Amino acid sequence: MLSALSFDADQTLWDFRGVQERALEATIAVMVERGDVAAGSLDVAALIDARAEVVEGFRGRPHRLEEVRRQSFRLVLDQAGHARADAAADELLEIFLDVRFDQIRLFPEVRDVLVRVKRTHRIGLLSNGNTYPERCGLPGVFDVVVLGPDHGFEKPDPRAFEMVAAGLGVEPGCLVHVGDDWDDVVGANRVGATSVYVNRDGADPGFRGEADHEIRDLTDLEALLAR
Repeated sequence: MLSALSFDADQTLWDFRGVQERALEATIAVMVERGDVAAGSLDVAALIDARAEVVEGFRGRPHRLEEVRRQSFRLVLDQAGHARADAAADELLEIFLDVRFDQIRLFPEVRDVLVRVKRTHRIGLLSNGNTYPERCGLPGVFDVVVLGPDHGFEKPDPRAFEMVAAGLGVEPGCLVHVGDDWDDVVGANRVGATSVYVNRDGADPGFRGEADHEIRDLTDLEALLAR
């Protein structure tokens, strides 16, 4: 019996890519204004690359993504020859997080659907990110929240799905996992959960055929659960 659901966060419940880009652009603007870096010397792609470089050093052990982001700012500042890179990175992290969380907007149907689904199912949040429900307008909605980096493993690692299933009080085979990326589909399949791929733009990323079900948005999820 399918008695519990887990949801990915970024790009499943809200437009993470757009928010991240705006937050990084705002941080770069502050860096230029303060003289941390020269105008035109830094762009969003460079900050994304710096974060990717830093995160590899944390792979496989518990870590906070806030610290990953802070160190990525420090890396860029060090490379620019900043005299007080560590202190400046602390300040930039606060600026980045304020913009990143303040600008999160749920996709239009999300809040109402989650409220309705919660009446009949236990629901959890399973993310490789660090978007906390209370900071995006969903306080108290989820029965359990599992942020993979906090535990040192990330989707599609089976342990992530096993942890959220255990928190919801079900076996993985009784779990429906809803997400927008390959790690959601592949990870759910590996533990015998039902994988539901959210494909909001209708693209074919190459793994959609591996999902047990495909939906356009969470409204379609309600119809799927009713079948």
